[in-house]
Amino acid sequence: MKTNIFSTIITLITMLAVPVKGTQAAETHSLTQKAHHYLVEQYQKINPMARTVVRVSPLATELDIRRCNSPIAFIHAPGRATRTTTKAVCNQPAWTIFISATIEQWQPIAVTSRALSKGTILGDSDIYLKEFDIKSLTSPYFTNPGELIGREIKRAVTSNQIISPTLVEKKLLIRKGDLVYIQANKGAMTVRMTGTAQQDGSLGEQISVINSRSGKQVHGYVKSQGVITVNGH
Repeated sequence: MKTNIFSTIITLITMLAVPVKGTQAAETHSLTQKAHHYLVEQYQKINPMARTVVRVSPLATELDIRRCNSPIAFIHAPGRATRTTTKAVCNQPAWTIFISATIEQWQPIAVTSRALSKGTILGDSDIYLKEFDIKSLTSPYFTNPGELIGREIKRAVTSNQIISPTLVEKKLLIRKGDLVYIQANKGAMTVRMTGTAQQDGSLGEQISVINSRSGKQVHGYVKSQGVITVNGH
């Protein structure tokens, strides 16, 4: 009988010990693990569309598991540099440790799908998205290919080249004051009338035009050289 009671007590002690151990393990994350979590969170806030990769430099063991009886505060000012330093501060007991890390932020950006000559008007087939670590790039770039459709290449480019704003310019198909066609589609029928452009416009842009017959101002999208569409209105 005594043996059974003793066995029951041992079993209860063992069962109660399991959650205690689990709690202790959850509270003893290393300093580098905490710094990693903090940095990932900070850089994802800056650019939630990017795939953030953080690599924290190892600390000496005695520093990595240094005890702190208060929440550790991390002080860091995110920047453009790939290499960065974060300050970890504990109040009880008082200590400060500097932690080095490298930050990568990978994001799809627009590049050329083939070699293009000067004067090429960009279309869908000329552009595709390729992932780059944007923190390592020094020039501006485009993440939306739609912004490039209809733009003109200012100088010859190679295949797989990042398209920066300095490589392209808007190709104006209509200039302010031009006589243009206003095209309206009504079912299978297309109606055309003339008007005077009140703005410059490149492919796909919306501009205002004064209808020559009615004198009213209408808004339409640049479809081609000297033509706007008003989608049936």
